[in-house]
Amino acid sequence: MDSKMDSLVSAVIPTRNRPALVCRAIRSALAQTYSNLEVVVVIDGPDPVTAETLESLAEPRLRVIALTENAGGSEARNIGARAARGSWVAFLDDDDEWMLDKIEKQMASRPKDPTPYCLITSRGVRRNPGEPDVIAPRRLPRAGEDVSEYMFYSDDRQRHTCGPQTSGYLATKDLFLAVPFEPGLKCHQDWDWYLRAIRDHRTVATMLEEPLYILYVESTRPRVSTVASWKRSLDWVELRKDLFSERAYISFLINECMYRCEDSAHRTRIFLQLLGRCRRVGALRFSDLLAALKWFLFRPSLRLRLTQRKRQSQPQASVLHA
Repeated sequence: MDSKMDSLVSAVIPTRNRPALVCRAIRSALAQTYSNLEVVVVIDGPDPVTAETLESLAEPRLRVIALTENAGGSEARNIGARAARGSWVAFLDDDDEWMLDKIEKQMASRPKDPTPYCLITSRGVRRNPGEPDVIAPRRLPRAGEDVSEYMFYSDDRQRHTCGPQTSGYLATKDLFLAVPFEPGLKCHQDWDWYLRAIRDHRTVATMLEEPLYILYVESTRPRVSTVASWKRSLDWVELRKDLFSERAYISFLINECMYRCEDSAHRTRIFLQLLGRCRRVGALRFSDLLAALKWFLFRPSLRLRLTQRKRQSQPQASVLHA
């Protein structure tokens, strides 16, 4: 991989109706210390303001693909990957930004022996103004660890969800073409791709310890309307159930589906149905039952109010680990 095209990285940024945010993302990509890079922005549907804003940048390394219809985030990423001129593709969400040396450090960690299906991820910084930065994921995968258990099963009383976010992905274009994002998914697009990519026996994956991107959570902070999408989470885990271990599947039902359930009229029935699904695949730990009870008592709206009160009463702290 010594030729200029073999080392070219295409940064793919899907966006719609957020011109100021996408410009920040673009600037962080163009400012990379790794200079052999192009930026491909996919405008996901009619959005003349964003199109005009990007045209005014007059940046030779920037290409804009303006879709005439909304395709969704997954397919917008696929379109960008297919249009990439580089043999390596890095995704960046329009409301995130990269550290200046992200691509340089990831490309430096490429395997010595070339492989067509190579994935290099990293940890990132979750940033919410007025709160301490949080490093996520909280740890790297352990040797031989099942990917679904790394992502969704916690045996150390820490957060249950783990794994890199889309803005940390750098992979060969061949991998993104062989394992595209699933079009039409309403949620968990990054989890879905990462789980399928790692499960593919051809994939050689590496995760860097150092956080190399910033995930801004202020504009996407969970509200009741979004946190309460338990049914979408359930539909997704049933779609990918064959990629989950028993422990990871049970943990997901409790710590994602129950966690997100705001339903008042049918709350007890929903929780009993989810517990029934858990019991059909494996034995429940005492900690699983405690977690289910906790999410039943502390619905999303209540947790949000308690969290807001806690934030108001606490001084700023140092960087934490998710």
